[in-house]
Amino acid sequence: MGFNKGEWSELYTFLHLLEEPNLVIVDENLETIEENIFIVLEIILAKARYSIIDEKIIKMVDDKNIKEYQIACISKQNSILLQKILSHKKAKGSFEIKELETLIDDLFDGKKPKGSSKIKGDLEANLLDKRQSKTVTLKYNIKSNLGSKATLLNASNHTNFIYEIKNINDEIMNKSNNIKSRKKLLEKCEFLNQHGAVFDFIKTESAVFGNNLKLIDSKLDEILAKMLILSYERNEKDIKKLLSRIIDNKTSETYYKKKIGDFANAVTFGMRASEEWDGTNEVNGGIIIVTKSGKVYLLDLIYFKTIVDKYLIDNIKLDSPSSKRYKMFDIYKKDGRYYFKLNLQVRFK
Repeated sequence: MGFNKGEWSELYTFLHLLEEPNLVIVDENLETIEENIFIVLEIILAKARYSIIDEKIIKMVDDKNIKEYQIACISKQNSILLQKILSHKKAKGSFEIKELETLIDDLFDGKKPKGSSKIKGDLEANLLDKRQSKTVTLKYNIKSNLGSKATLLNASNHTNFIYEIKNINDEIMNKSNNIKSRKKLLEKCEFLNQHGAVFDFIKTESAVFGNNLKLIDSKLDEILAKMLILSYERNEKDIKKLLSRIIDNKTSETYYKKKIGDFANAVTFGMRASEEWDGTNEVNGGIIIVTKSGKVYLLDLIYFKTIVDKYLIDNIKLDSPSSKRYKMFDIYKKDGRYYFKLNLQVRFK
């Protein structure tokens, strides 16, 4: 069975936590904060539970002991898996690892070790919280640096932002729409600015997405719209750098960083643009980070949420989806007024 690098990375993380269940909590620079708060007792995947007992992994389905595995065997297989991931140079596409086929078939009954694509969390586990001396069930996202960068907010018609353009006429509209170069979005934006165009954000195309944003903050759609148009005016996609462009005093710095941190937190752990959101995140544990060398760390939401938010702001960027598909910067006229759309997509950098 062939997996892409992201799927292989999730399998690697799953096996790693079975052999090394102590979660190492790190800060935004991946420096260790705590090593002894959370201990993985059991990982839950689909209908199976994989419990760590002494030097064995017990696979259970419907509370019945299905099979036992030696941790030493799991560790050996995972070392092979890491080597194969690191040696595979293509970031995209599926590939097979013959040495792991027997283990995968045995562990996951021939299926991909992945839950539903409609679920935000990549991994669910029962853990011992040593601070509170109790067992907790937490869900985590996995961010792996072994493969391609993950997208946090996917482009769709729901993530379109509508702007009105003032101070232009039909001639400027037609000239802008006729720019067809490879960098046409940047060139259209530059052309319009050179001709004195003024951009005013109107609304998100999707009322559902707009309401979700307002649930985080009543002005969040305006903040994101400002950053989105600025990303083309300045040819800059880095969230942290865009924030520095719109921050003008200490008060706004605190405000903007808090709101963008809340937004990044929401799209990472719970909110989808196309679905009504009640403000509750599906992922409550945090992000499990896999470094390029295969080290596994935890950015923890339970005790260190502020650090998670800072990490997200430092490590995400805006992305440019298909301009043709979403008709970005294609000016259209309605009731004598001029409009265009930009699409919001967010991914790790």
